[in-house]
Amino acid sequence: MIVTREKGTLLSDTTMEAPVYINVRQEPFSLHGFSSPFRRVPEDVAEATSETVARLSKATAGGRVRFRTTSDFIVVHAEITEPGGGATSSFVATSSFDIFMKENGKYKFRGVFIPSQGEGKSYIESRLRYGDKNMKDIMLDFPLSANISELYIGLREGSELLPATPYKYTKPIVFYGSSIVHGCGLRPCSPYSSVISRRFDTDFVNLGFGGGAKAEPALMEYIASLKMSMLVYDYDHNAPTPEYLEETHYAGYKIFREKQPKTPVVFASKPDYHSNMYTLGPVDLKENERRRQIIFESYCKALAEGDRNVYFVDGSKMFPEYCREDCTIDGCHPNDLGYHFMANAFGEIIGELLGKK
Repeated sequence: MIVTREKGTLLSDTTMEAPVYINVRQEPFSLHGFSSPFRRVPEDVAEATSETVARLSKATAGGRVRFRTTSDFIVVHAEITEPGGGATSSFVATSSFDIFMKENGKYKFRGVFIPSQGEGKSYIESRLRYGDKNMKDIMLDFPLSANISELYIGLREGSELLPATPYKYTKPIVFYGSSIVHGCGLRPCSPYSSVISRRFDTDFVNLGFGGGAKAEPALMEYIASLKMSMLVYDYDHNAPTPEYLEETHYAGYKIFREKQPKTPVVFASKPDYHSNMYTLGPVDLKENERRRQIIFESYCKALAEGDRNVYFVDGSKMFPEYCREDCTIDGCHPNDLGYHFMANAFGEIIGELLGKK
């Protein structure tokens, strides 16, 4: 479509009048990673799970909007109901949008839309200029922890706006887990789920809930209802004790498997197995090993029952020994380097599974 004033939206408050603003709920934009704009889990499911999931299901981690355009600039205007925040992520990661452009079949990082309106404003607005009017395949990553009620993309009047080139793998990977899945790091694109998505050109859903991923039946039933290419089952850190992990890990897998008997499930143990940092309390390697064994035993039990669609990623081997201490922010949460190594570890299995599709 050609971008015209008639097809745009008049905003009640904006710092820029030249762009034509179009709501991303409209075609040809495509939204990804949400159950509905802009929630990761339906409200009734989230509230039936826990207060933490009810709160964090509104955070937009893993959300994306994709499109193509010839506009030589792009403006992001996002209406916010709650700003992002968090001790283990940068302001850019929690509250900003980043942008990728597809070049030679791969998405390349091209900039960040950083909130710049200050106190008293109910929106964030930022512009990036690209200086050419060629057709560009665009993907924007939503903030990891902000709550967004509306998002408008501002484009040059008279430019062309088309649907995005489809993902190579359109059936999403679903990632379920702790704050490590939810996301930390420098930018919204930092979590290993996002890295894997770009690496293999696959859709995905981020169901990470910092402090709130405990394999509750309500949420496992919901996950089992989703269409997906595979499930990454990675909530070790949020199980409060090894005993809780033992009670819930295999049980959660069985809830999922009852509805999806053939979908691959990737079990994972936590990556900071060897950490010598004491931010979160004394490190207990015996407990870490017990947790790893509980998850490995779930995997072995599933195999023994005849399930050939289960896989295990050993968190104790994710970070190379030579740079282990450089892979986290606080001894627990991965930084961008840590997420790179996590993507490598998961990617070995995920790439093989996607190759069979």
